[in-house]
Amino acid sequence: MDLCQNEFRRQLLDILDQISEATFVTIDLEMSGIATRHKNSSNDRSLDLAKPTLQQQYEEVKSAAETYQVLQMGITIVKEEREKDFYIARPYNFNVSPLSSSGIDIGLQRIIRFSSSACDFLLKNGFDFGKVFRAGIPYLSRDEEAELTLENNQRAERTSKIPDLLIKAEDTPALEFYNNARQTIKNWVEKPKQNFVNIGGETEKLSGFQRRLVYQLVRNEFPDLRAFSRCDGDFMQVEKINIEREAEYKVSRLQKFNTKIAKQKGLGWIFEALCGGDLSGIDPLWSYNLEDTEPEKQPDGIALRIKNLNTKLRSKNHVIVGHNIFMDLAFLYKTFVGSLPLLVEDFQDSIHNIFPSIIDTKYLATHGLESTTTRSSLKDLLDPLRKIQNPLILLHQDHRAYGSNFGRDHEAGYDSWMTAELFVKLSASLCSSNEWTSPIVASESRSQANCETSRLNSAGFPSSDNNEPSSHKTTGSLLRPKNTLTAQESSTGSEAHNTLVSSNPYAILEDVEDQERLSEAGQISCNQWLPEFTCDFWKIYSNKLRVNAIESGICDLPSR
Repeated sequence: MDLCQNEFRRQLLDILDQISEATFVTIDLEMSGIATRHKNSSNDRSLDLAKPTLQQQYEEVKSAAETYQVLQMGITIVKEEREKDFYIARPYNFNVSPLSSSGIDIGLQRIIRFSSSACDFLLKNGFDFGKVFRAGIPYLSRDEEAELTLENNQRAERTSKIPDLLIKAEDTPALEFYNNARQTIKNWVEKPKQNFVNIGGETEKLSGFQRRLVYQLVRNEFPDLRAFSRCDGDFMQVEKINIEREAEYKVSRLQKFNTKIAKQKGLGWIFEALCGGDLSGIDPLWSYNLEDTEPEKQPDGIALRIKNLNTKLRSKNHVIVGHNIFMDLAFLYKTFVGSLPLLVEDFQDSIHNIFPSIIDTKYLATHGLESTTTRSSLKDLLDPLRKIQNPLILLHQDHRAYGSNFGRDHEAGYDSWMTAELFVKLSASLCSSNEWTSPIVASESRSQANCETSRLNSAGFPSSDNNEPSSHKTTGSLLRPKNTLTAQESSTGSEAHNTLVSSNPYAILEDVEDQERLSEAGQISCNQWLPEFTCDFWKIYSNKLRVNAIESGICDLPSR
């Protein structure tokens, strides 16, 4: 589902509801660039014989996240439906705008950068750059929000501490205006005919200089009065101080500012929901429809819904899944939190505090293998697993942009959906194989290379080079799901699967007859469900990120 700015605000609470009920959520990003270390530049490491350390690799990723922008964010919200015997997935694709929210000016100043190679790649995959700016959803990091709030507070204080203007003796027009304004106010104070008195605007509009002189005059000589600019500064209106009105004005001013901040926050509300942040700033009126009459759909009822959601999401143990997610996490941090830490250890701690449970499907697929000799792209890993019928993961009927066999590669929403499908099927397959109980390293499997080669071929997992020795091809064999069928084995089953999925790949199963037809088709399945996230199985895979560039190939997130 692709949402623009206005649709996003209207549907935000429904999305947050879905997140609160999710078994896990997958995330994928598309960026305006990913590399800042150019060949022959001062930081070029292309001739280095040794692999970089984790700190060096983090510094490169940090530089990219601080240079480029997130252009698209995709999430797929997956819920386990035990009664219906499948997982239901809801993919969302959000274009991310670096601009201010429509109709709002809060003083944002951002520098937008693009990498030509990244743009070439995205254009080849049909990316619409114009849509980012036309209909993209805004965002605001926590650091930006704090900075804007401080500026707003300081601006309010500065209005009472503005230095006085000095009028030169030879500036006759200014002196005359100042003296006339003083006399007008004095006359009104002595014999008030109305609750206010106007300065200027009778023959021509006041200049900015003249308006400032009136503010200065009232502040210095009439402390019991207040001056207000009226009609876009055409004239000034002076009134007596009303304590209640002053308080109301301050409250109103703060509310207007908070409303602007809430709208600008945009996708930040999704981020806060995923990490148990504060959702109290969401405006109930975003979801309010004048035609709704039910009490729960009135502003007060919606406000209660937001409060309950906030409580539920804060207490939830969110499981975040991504493919090759190390760089995505850095971009997420920069976009929604703020400046990245200098040290990778601090980044690891911060990310773990934000997302206590992260699973990298690339690590899941390559654990214990020579990952550099295994093609581990999202599509390469998922293709053979799509032959597996169970666990069954289906798209919700309202999310029809993608299917099992169609979508748009490198669109964040579609990639997040593929990640969800890969995660469900690969996890269940690994768990059912029982190999996880004794973690296997590639060296242990090389002695079985010859007998494993045929197993690899039937599984269909790709290696990096079809002509490499069979001893290296064993790296793919460990990934082979026990119940993956070859084309010959599943000819009948494939036809049945096409009837159920390909003809309507996004629809949910409506009755148990569909499940019975799967059984009748002779499809063999592995575990029907993911292992429980409290299971020992996840101790091997949870909070470990694949970073192929470094010697160890792993970025470990600390245990709490």
